[in-house]
Order: sequence, then structure tokens, then C-alpha cells
Amino acid sequence: GIATLRDLRQKHVPLLKSMAEEGLSAIKRVYGVDNDQVRIFIHYQPQFYHFHIHFTRLENEVGCSVERGHLVSDVIQNLEMDDEYYCKRII
Repeated sequence: GIATLRDLRQKHVPLLKSMAEEGLSAIKRVYGVDNDQVRIFIHYQPQFYHFHIHFTRLENEVGCSVERGHLVSDVIQNLEMDDEYYCKRII
């Protein structure tokens, strides 16, 4: 299974895209927040070792610091370039 960012591979890109799309859709439907006002990121090191992603409004800076938060869009791009990007990268 997927516990952390380090477990992700290219085969998980469709899952990441689906999670992001479904999350954004639900946020728009429930809260009326447009997609371009939402940040989607993954923590590493995570607080809990079961894979999850975070959605926050751009105006909310809590939890998305450069040291710990990795944008899902960047994660997808990195995995598309290199299947083992996150198992090799120094984080």
C-alpha cells in the first residue's frame, strides 16, 4: 500500500489526479470555492502513515510550508518524469 510520498510511483498518477479532481469538485459543490483558490498538497513526513492529501484555500498558509508540503501538481509532474523520483530524492 501507499504510506507516504516515498511510496508513490508513475502507476499512482491516475489515482492522484482522481483524488484532486474529486476533491476539488466536492469543495466547489459544498463550499462554492473555485478550483483556482484551492491548494492541494501532501505532507512529508506525514503525521499519520496512511496516504492522504490536503486541500486548503490559498489564503490559508497553515500546514503547507515548503519544508513539509509538496504540491500534488508537482508530485504528478515529478512522477511522470521519473517513476522512482520520491524514493531517490533527498527530502
